[in-house]
Amino acid sequence: MKILLVGSGGREHAIALKLKASSIPVELFAAPGSDAIAGLGVCLPLGVEDLPGLTAWCLEQRPDLVVIGPEVPLVAGLADVLRAQGLSVFGHDAATARLEGSKAFAKAFMQRHGIPCAASDTYTNLAEAEAAIQAWTYGFPIVLKADGLAAGKGVVLAVSRDEALDTVRAFMGGQFGDASRTVVLEEPLVGMELSLHVLVDIDREHARYAILPPCQDHKRIFEGDQGPNTGGMGAFGPIPYLSPEDLERLRTDLVEPTVRGCQKDGMVARGVFFLGVMWTANGPELLEYNVRFGDPETQVLMQLLDEDLPTLLMEVAIGGLDRESLRIKEGCAITVVLAAEDYPEGAKKGVAISLKDTDLTVIHAGTRLQDGHWLTNGGRVLNLVTHAPDLATARKQIAAGLASISWPGMQVRKDIGLKALTHAQAGKTVRDAW
Repeated sequence: MKILLVGSGGREHAIALKLKASSIPVELFAAPGSDAIAGLGVCLPLGVEDLPGLTAWCLEQRPDLVVIGPEVPLVAGLADVLRAQGLSVFGHDAATARLEGSKAFAKAFMQRHGIPCAASDTYTNLAEAEAAIQAWTYGFPIVLKADGLAAGKGVVLAVSRDEALDTVRAFMGGQFGDASRTVVLEEPLVGMELSLHVLVDIDREHARYAILPPCQDHKRIFEGDQGPNTGGMGAFGPIPYLSPEDLERLRTDLVEPTVRGCQKDGMVARGVFFLGVMWTANGPELLEYNVRFGDPETQVLMQLLDEDLPTLLMEVAIGGLDRESLRIKEGCAITVVLAAEDYPEGAKKGVAISLKDTDLTVIHAGTRLQDGHWLTNGGRVLNLVTHAPDLATARKQIAAGLASISWPGMQVRKDIGLKALTHAQAGKTVRDAW
């Protein structure tokens, strides 16, 4: 099977490894790919936003399947263009990708279809937004969201009115261009956060989906959930204290109305939905939609998934998903992110990495190869991943594996999964204080 994988990060390296592990021979191409992905296939000099270039290559080469990793080309309509040329694409049309591309659109969708979520209002006028902040009654922090894509930096939890006012003025003043000229204000939700991925195959005639195990990401840079937010410093799954009844509630409260809502609205969805969820005192509530696999959650899910990935993604791409459940390995998977010095404010690049042999899986997220040596080339540099019978064992394997990787200034959290493990060992559930 000839496959084009669009993207270049850790998520795409993890997907590439899983694609190449198939029993089906896979001829892999990646755009733009990375030096690590180049060890698995052919990397193309085409960026993820180069729709004309990607389209031209696909028309000439006619891949059997195109897998789109990041959200930007999905929102830009890459899947639409390629499908119009008769190609099979794992990735949503632009109309469906608005669920991530526009926070205001997503909130209206949630409210229209009765999906539990935070109370919110959308503003396009600065004076009206300022007045709403001055009269805020929902408590703090005030959650401010830039409507459009802002490279993961468009959400601020303002702990005071002054901070909220400063933020909304910056947003609407064009901090992220047109993406932040519309702003969503939300009440804060308190509870336990989780990531839920769902493969979806939806059109007017049918609505099929298959749920992957819930994961938990760790956003803060420092241990104990301290410091600024990042793109994610590690994740694990499944979550040990979620019961079958909890999983069923996620399905009935969030997944089912999302799927039926898409069908009712005439949306075509052929890819993955990644639901950001907060389990509050009222049960699970939806924080946001993403229309692609999460990073670093993908690294965990590729370890857990016991399916032939090219076959599964092709089923979704052609509108033929024929399973309601997926084969999942027993046990737990975990990934820890190894980040560059200065991350998340910046990233010190070009630092030599000491990378010794390890039994664990090493995912390259931001590296480059020079004269046979790996150098740092991004904020999140490497992911160390393992699968074990349980979370405690997985954490021990990661701790041992960390001795195989180092470079000056490397940042790593050694408490990934520790809070959840302690919670589970104490016999607590998702309804207990987190």
